[in-house]
Amino acid sequence: MNQTIKNHAEKTITQVKEHGHTSPGLGTWFKHHQSACKNAIIRLINTPLSSTFTILVVAIALSLPAALQVAIKNLEAGRNTVNEQAKITLYLKMGTTQDEINALIDQLNNNELILDINYISPEQALQDFQQASELGNTLNTLKNNPLPASIIITPNTQKLNVDDLNLLINDFQELETVELAQIDITWLKKLFSIIDLAKHFAIGTSVFLIFAVLILIGNTIKNLGQSFQEEIAISKLVGATDAYVRRIFLYTGLGYGLIGSITALIFVFIGILWLTPQLNELATLYNTKINIMSLDLGDVLSLMGIGTILGLGGAWVAANRLINELSL
Repeated sequence: MNQTIKNHAEKTITQVKEHGHTSPGLGTWFKHHQSACKNAIIRLINTPLSSTFTILVVAIALSLPAALQVAIKNLEAGRNTVNEQAKITLYLKMGTTQDEINALIDQLNNNELILDINYISPEQALQDFQQASELGNTLNTLKNNPLPASIIITPNTQKLNVDDLNLLINDFQELETVELAQIDITWLKKLFSIIDLAKHFAIGTSVFLIFAVLILIGNTIKNLGQSFQEEIAISKLVGATDAYVRRIFLYTGLGYGLIGSITALIFVFIGILWLTPQLNELATLYNTKINIMSLDLGDVLSLMGIGTILGLGGAWVAANRLINELSL
């Protein structure tokens, strides 16, 4: 028996004599946790290579779903810009009276799927066309205005998907005073498909990585425990409870999970800073502007909470397995 084990045995015997085997007081319970936390930190420091590797793997595993969360938040925010760009144009039939137009506008205003309505009279349409083209003088020679009245509708894309938009356009097309209802939804289909794909991918990836982190931390704790089997056996022989033995491993797992989650946050924030210029260039290709959203306080606390729970969970499973093996 080496000197380290002798020292540990003497320390454990002293603690058992001082605090008893069961039902310690609040002060003793606090001292136990303080001692376990201190010992866990020492063991993390004394195994720098293993600890660093575990923390980095945990950080990478947690940073991937966190990065996907950032991507989804920004894509969802992009839906707000869709409200400004996804316009449905209703071209009214020639000869539609002003009373019929007013009745149609009132009907559209009562539709909760519509955010805004902009009526353009034939005269306004002609004026806008003359300003936008070089045919102003030619159009002035025409006896009758060839352009129809139109209504530009901004749909509520927060409540509508692409299929709903198609149904809405079909409903508009059936209106008696509407000659043609149209919208360019090709890019909308792409955006909604990307958002849905990102959500499903994020859920699947998160579930997979949660199990990966649990297995990683549990395996690391198990290997750490096997290095201290003799110390654990001595602790059990002199009367230490399972909770007493388990406590140091729980704090070790807590350290892996908490430090790993903080490292993951650092990775995500660095990635956002690095990718922001490229994302802005991509946004310009779609004639829109994206205000890059990062993780908010709730996301940060959630990630740290998940990392902590995974660390404790993996350590709990590994510690119980090790204690059961030594009890046989």
